[in-house]
Amino acid sequence: MRKKLRSLLLLCCLAVMQTTTAQTTVTSLSALQSAINNASPGDVIILANGTYTASTDISITKQGTAAQPITIKAQSVAGAIITGTGGFNISSPARYIVVQGFKFTHSANKAKTGSGTSFCRFTRNIFETPGNGENLTIAGSHHEIDYNTFQHKNALGRFLAIRGSGSQIAESLWIHHNYFLDQQPQSGNGIETLQFGLSGYSMSSSNSTVEYNLFEQCAGENEMISVKASAVTLRYNTIRDCPAQFTLRHGNKCKVYGNYFINTPGIRIFGDDHFIYSNHFESCNPAINIGNGDGEVADGSPLTCHDRPDRVLIAFNTLVNNTSNITQSGRSNGLGATYTNVAYNIIQGGSTAAQIAGPYTNPTWKGNIIYNTSAGAIPGGGYVTANPQVARDTTGTFHLQSGSPAIGAATSGYTDVKFDMDGQSRTLPLDAGADQVSTAAVTARILTPSMVGHNANSTPPVNQLVDITDNGGVITGQYPNTTKPAEDIPSLIDNNTATKYFRSGRTALWVQYKSTTPAAVTKYTLTSGNDVPGRDPKNWTLQGSNDTITWTSIDSRSNETFASRGLTKNYTCTNTTAYRYYRLNITSNNGDTGTQLAEWELFALQAGSMMATLDKEVPVNVYPNPTTGLFKVRLTDKKNKSYRLIVLDAKGHQVAATVLAADQTTLEANFNLTAMPGGMYFVQVSDGLHQTTRSVFKY
Repeated sequence: MRKKLRSLLLLCCLAVMQTTTAQTTVTSLSALQSAINNASPGDVIILANGTYTASTDISITKQGTAAQPITIKAQSVAGAIITGTGGFNISSPARYIVVQGFKFTHSANKAKTGSGTSFCRFTRNIFETPGNGENLTIAGSHHEIDYNTFQHKNALGRFLAIRGSGSQIAESLWIHHNYFLDQQPQSGNGIETLQFGLSGYSMSSSNSTVEYNLFEQCAGENEMISVKASAVTLRYNTIRDCPAQFTLRHGNKCKVYGNYFINTPGIRIFGDDHFIYSNHFESCNPAINIGNGDGEVADGSPLTCHDRPDRVLIAFNTLVNNTSNITQSGRSNGLGATYTNVAYNIIQGGSTAAQIAGPYTNPTWKGNIIYNTSAGAIPGGGYVTANPQVARDTTGTFHLQSGSPAIGAATSGYTDVKFDMDGQSRTLPLDAGADQVSTAAVTARILTPSMVGHNANSTPPVNQLVDITDNGGVITGQYPNTTKPAEDIPSLIDNNTATKYFRSGRTALWVQYKSTTPAAVTKYTLTSGNDVPGRDPKNWTLQGSNDTITWTSIDSRSNETFASRGLTKNYTCTNTTAYRYYRLNITSNNGDTGTQLAEWELFALQAGSMMATLDKEVPVNVYPNPTTGLFKVRLTDKKNKSYRLIVLDAKGHQVAATVLAADQTTLEANFNLTAMPGGMYFVQVSDGLHQTTRSVFKY
């Protein structure tokens, strides 16, 4: 009976929620404003494709709900263009508003959310607003800015500016998968690409996440990203070919990890208690710039000063081929930095590993690995000189190879270093540098324009079998008792059946492939030679390993025959473990002297992009259910992302909400509905791309 009652209540609630929504298509800005003024939760307002000239702002003060936001969208992405001198102005008490799919070419400083707004979203828009001022200004909290393109700015002002109210910076923002492209250099100050806060907000905590954004050719001024707030996480962003710098300018306790810096001036650090780890720097000048402070905010210096960096962790970063690596410039009467911990970084190439002008009080240097460069300012006990054995993979990043002295370098401490540059969790022992050797799913990489911005594919592509022998790995082999050398072992993976591998003699042999990244092979193919019969393999075993010491059998075959020359045969296996090494042990052939193969291919189930490892639905459990008021929401597989959890009543009104932040490993959130009336409630869990809704019944 209770189960039937719950089902009936759920159907009734869903019916109520569905019947209150409406979809309206308008063909003018006046009709758009009228529809917005009359909108109710759940309404969808569509502006037909075309170009519209706004002479005044389009004002939005309405309130949707978490279950039924008010959506204002273009008929197709970039199909509705708004030009002129007015733009979307979302002001208090607006909440749960979605602005989607527009191209904004109106004057700068016209797109904004104001103080007192909340839970609004700009998604799939193009911002190309001319003139001085910001392309988009965000105040208020819990907003989401995702999959937008900010492009072609040649004036004073920022692409994206984050503000607050009073001395409090905007809180719980989620800025992800945006494309920032082509910001031309200007004379003057205040031309950052992304300015997160102002000095007056810097002592307030934002608890916001900026992730998976791509910055290219942005050179507004010397600061490209300027953070002037506390407790901001910036991770897995790609900053490429930008002549301006990422600067922690004001504020404390920010986390900067898993970012890719390529051909930029790297990162400059002011403020206290920051964590800078698992970042990948290549061709930067410099890579990491430790600021030389001219004041100490904790002792009363003004918020506008260059606050002396204190207790900053700079650890587990990979720096390759940078003009200069870790630096601190001199400063007249400078206060320098104190208690900086520079540990377990890989520094390869460049004139020196570190150049420190000072003052530099009570630093810690530990476990750094340097190669093809001099130590410079690093004291003798703070580094070892060794080849870290990093190699570039198909994504363009340098990963650790088997036998690297970086593997397992840190056996204790550093509990705040939780993830590597691939988005994989770090567990003890920690590997030096930005890469932790792991078989876990890769969820981050150097971004390309196709992964971000208004045209990016937000639907995870279908997983497909990929030939990992095409990924730039290395093939080797052993062929004892040979009377002549093997004929070009690399030809086994050259996709050319005219070339062949030949081993003279009848004793056992093996060939081994080292993949650039671990992969779970579920299929492989063998192609027989195309000239001499009787030399194809007969009995063999396919094995996998991650250290070349312990090998696991994946597939065994016996009495196999190849009916014709140059024949390709497919073999499947049930392997689910990702290995970096695969070995084909051939124990006999079909009677003639030697073993001949033309091709060997290994296939693994891989995603079409880094986002494809995510489930289409966020896996969620709600318990106990039914409940007397107290219940938990558990994410059964938290994938190192930020998740927003919202509890709605039967009418779609939010009654509780929380966020599981990107850098938390927490899988559970607790909710208390004790003071709420009995009935059906709904739990929504969203990662920005996917959403799961679960019902919970309260007695």
